[in-house]
Amino acid sequence: MVVLFGCFGLMTARLVVLQVVEFPRYAALAADYRERVIVLPAQRGSIYDRDGDSLAVTVDLQAVIADPTQVTDVPKEAAKLARVLDMRPRKVARALEGAAEGSHYSPVAHEVDDDAAAKVDDLELDGITLVAEPKRIYPGGRLASHILGFVNDYGDALEGIESEFDGILKGKPGKIIQEQDPYQRALPQVGYTEVPAVPGRSLFLTIDKEIQYFTEQTLAAAAKEYRAESGTAIVIRVSTGEILAMANVPDFDPNNFSDFDADERRNRAVTDNFEPGSVFKVVTAAAALEENIATPDTVYSVPDSLQVSDRVIHDSHSHPEENMTFTDVIADSSNVGTVQIGIALGKELLDSWVRRFGFGKETGLDFPGEAHGIVLDPDKWYGSTISQIPMGQGIAVTSIQLVSAYAAVGNGGMWVEPKLVHATLDSEGTPVQAAPPARRRVLSRTTAREVLDILSEVVERGTGIEAAVPGYAVAGKTGTAQKPLSTGGYGNSYIASFAGIAPADHPNIAVLVSFDDPSPIWGGSTAAPTFQKIVEFTLRHLGVPPTANPEKDLEDLRTLPEEPLVHD
Repeated sequence: MVVLFGCFGLMTARLVVLQVVEFPRYAALAADYRERVIVLPAQRGSIYDRDGDSLAVTVDLQAVIADPTQVTDVPKEAAKLARVLDMRPRKVARALEGAAEGSHYSPVAHEVDDDAAAKVDDLELDGITLVAEPKRIYPGGRLASHILGFVNDYGDALEGIESEFDGILKGKPGKIIQEQDPYQRALPQVGYTEVPAVPGRSLFLTIDKEIQYFTEQTLAAAAKEYRAESGTAIVIRVSTGEILAMANVPDFDPNNFSDFDADERRNRAVTDNFEPGSVFKVVTAAAALEENIATPDTVYSVPDSLQVSDRVIHDSHSHPEENMTFTDVIADSSNVGTVQIGIALGKELLDSWVRRFGFGKETGLDFPGEAHGIVLDPDKWYGSTISQIPMGQGIAVTSIQLVSAYAAVGNGGMWVEPKLVHATLDSEGTPVQAAPPARRRVLSRTTAREVLDILSEVVERGTGIEAAVPGYAVAGKTGTAQKPLSTGGYGNSYIASFAGIAPADHPNIAVLVSFDDPSPIWGGSTAAPTFQKIVEFTLRHLGVPPTANPEKDLEDLRTLPEEPLVHD
């Protein structure tokens, strides 16, 4: 009896272990054996431009999947499927036989449209099932490709807006849980549990499809004409920070993203740092005027060259020493005159104004991979740095930082955070406006108007004449910057750029155009005429009335009430 009770005790202990201690593990094993989970993919939200035109949509395709263990007649089924799917019978037969012995999953065809899927379903073949396979489509091809990014065949968002807002766009997959027999066939007498998928929400971008297309085409044609390695253009609304267009050359087709390398897919407008050159002189000018270091009529005695520490600064064209007003220095893009203004400002003030305009940190753009730029701390400046920063050397910026700074000048001195997303759609399909952009005042209205006047002189009689737009007053600045070498110093490659505001009398947009190593190298000869074409089309597309009386309109602009300048 002792032995008998001992055996029963051991059996009882084992049952306790199995049914209590190890119950979760065996329950999971049993569920895996008898339950089949079918994933229901969520419909990915669409991406539209500001007017509701489709930029990225998802279409419902099907995948034909075979369970080789259930296929009863490989040659017969392969022949039938091959006719419907327009495939070679031998290729279909290999899929039906399976890549591995005992495999229950073998793809036959992907991205099958509804008509072909219906024909496959009508065949009622053993071991053949249809599985939903959503496909991301970009109707515009290369249009706005650097902004949109792409989604791979597995539904993973890898770049661009697709990646930045993946949590909103992708939704939540659902599933069907049903019981099956040992041969993985559903048991018809047993019910199933369904968890429906939650579709993703759609996005409305700030991009205007027409402006985006024209900007891309114009930039690509100019890059080809000037034999530039690459190019970038941005169009932004000065009052709202909304980006109407952002284009790069080279570009790519997100429908076939694997055919392009990372260099072609990079959104240079956001990710690339570069020394801006003379287009950066707007910061030096604005700082000097705001700090009362000078007025637009202050006269400087400007020599042909200037020794600063270990560097000799030259103007682009040799000239005898001459008297130039502050306005002339900027309009004629005098390096020597600009350095004189920078030295008058001093290291601490100059550095503070560079940072006030947002250089050296992200703009807050709703886009992945934004670069910070490179701004040296004042305690790391060397002797000649004070001669480099005022004219846009010894500092690295991004295109989005630079165009935002010009937009601030056009917006009466108010810097506005740039934005790419205009609104989202809620679960009921109602548009929900994106959060308002951050704003901060960087210049007083008076100084902003003075800078606009000076930049208008650049286009009217200075280095930016080719940026003039018939019928509109335009303000802007050219830039031709030597590219620094990795070993130190500067080589013979250049960044040519033009940034400006239009109309200068009632600012609406700010536009930046830049080219990497064009021929000719001058921003006034390459970027400026490209800027002119983009601005003219954009203003007319937006219905902005031409400038009737530029002098009177600018005078009206000067009489607007002043607001206090708040230093951050």
